[in-house]
Amino acid sequence: MDAIRYYSRTGNTEKLANLLGKQLNLEAKTIDTPISEPVDRLYLGGGVYNLNVDAHLKDFARNLDPKMVKEVFLFGTSGSLFTVEKQLTKILDKKGIKVETDHLFLHA
Repeated sequence: MDAIRYYSRTGNTEKLANLLGKQLNLEAKTIDTPISEPVDRLYLGGGVYNLNVDAHLKDFARNLDPKMVKEVFLFGTSGSLFTVEKQLTKILDKKGIKVETDHLFLHA
C-alpha cells in the first residue's frame, strides 16, 4: 500500500499532490491525517518558505515511524531553486527511513 501526504500554505503543493494522486490512483491527504497502517511508499510533499521547510512538515517527518513507512518519495513546489529535499532527507535518514533518489519538484 502507498500513501500521499502533503503540507501546503498557498495551494500549489496541494494541486501537485492531487495531480500525483490522480496518476497513482491514491487519495492525497494533508499531514493532518496520520499514517495509521504500514505503507510501502509514502509520497511526502511540501513547499519552501523563506528558504525553509515549514515546521509542521518537519514535525510530521520527525514523527514518522520507520516500522510504518518503508520508503519516502519527496515532491514539492517552490518559488526558487530550493526544495524540501535536503531538510527532509536529513530528518528521515536519522529515523532510518529510506528516501528515494528520484523526486518531483516544480519551481514557479
